Amino acid sequence: VDDAGRELRPIDLRYEQTVVQQHERFGQMLLIGVPVVFLIALSLSALHFAAVAAAPLIVVAHLVAVRLWLVRDAMRLLGPARKRFVRWLSRLAFLWIGIPGYGLAAAPLVGTVPAVATFAGLTAAVHAYTRWSLTREFQRAPLAGWEVALLWGLAVVTLAALALVAALVAAFGWSAAAIAEWVSSR
Repeated sequence: VDDAGRELRPIDLRYEQTVVQQHERFGQMLLIGVPVVFLIALSLSALHFAAVAAAPLIVVAHLVAVRLWLVRDAMRLLGPARKRFVRWLSRLAFLWIGIPGYGLAAAPLVGTVPAVATFAGLTAAVHAYTRWSLTREFQRAPLAGWEVALLWGLAVVTLAALALVAALVAAFGWSAAAIAEWVSSR
């Protein structure tokens, strides 16, 4: 038990070690990742618009690297609700920031800057939010109101965007079918 008579949790025993380890891994990830992303963005700029199609693959690889290397140990120490929030806010951040940021790598040479900035920014954001969440969990603090509002807001905007894309695809398909029918009738 701790000084207040509460039962010790795994986070109470490994908090400081996990914070130090995550900070070290953050530096290592930037040290290795920035040059790698620079080279990938440089090679993608040769593909021009095909690089836009590669953006989701880069986002997934980046998210997996962050989850497996950077925040894995911290995530194990979080409670179920906070773990879910960190996971989903990270996914939505990668979706809304990562895809456009890495998609800009299609611009020859200039695209390397937004790709590297996207890598560094998303990695830093997930690192900071996970570390903040770990501290809040250690302090036994509840989820903040802004966390709940941000997650629900991003979820609603994401669903609205998906509905808009589905409607545009349906309209495009209907238009293409109507044009094909009109051309074949002539």
